[in-house]
Amino acid sequence: MWPGLKKEVYMPCRVGITTSPQERRAFWESQVHGLRNWRILAKYYTKKEAQEHETRHAISYNCNASGGGRDADGIWHVYKFEYTRSK
Repeated sequence: MWPGLKKEVYMPCRVGITTSPQERRAFWESQVHGLRNWRILAKYYTKKEAQEHETRHAISYNCNASGGGRDADGIWHVYKFEYTRSK
């Protein structure tokens, strides 16, 4: 490393979809260490639209994608978070 050059540290990120964001966050808090920057990126009326957003975001930002969720009624939320490591 060159003197004066700052090493950037990147945390892994994950993007997914759910109709129950609070429950999904609780699930991920039990699966990873250091969960931070949890945010809802968008809301959709159809799973298909949410799934497309999830896939685009995962590719654009090099995040792990959850691959969708099981079918459910309600508004679909696209979420994203960063974490230190898996448990």
